[in-house]
Amino acid sequence: MTRQEQCRRNDELFVLFMRQVLENPALTRRIPKGAEVIFLPENDPELYQANLELGKRVREKEGKRVVYIKIALVPQVQTVYVPRLEFAKSPA
Repeated sequence: MTRQEQCRRNDELFVLFMRQVLENPALTRRIPKGAEVIFLPENDPELYQANLELGKRVREKEGKRVVYIKIALVPQVQTVYVPRLEFAKSPA
């Protein structure tokens, strides 16, 4: 995986993460100030492994604290209403 592809896929995960944070800001309380956040997507083994390696490099070479966040994409069923239109006879 190229670095560019890794960044693109992590950007997609960041959008999902931020949606959750907007719904529940308390999620950020477990992230220490200055820590690097690394996503571990359970449905994408290639990115999971690449991000593990990235986290290890950040921790060992840059000396930064790393917080790993596992992400699992689960199906969710939602009811969607679609209008059904038809001509009706005059009610009068």
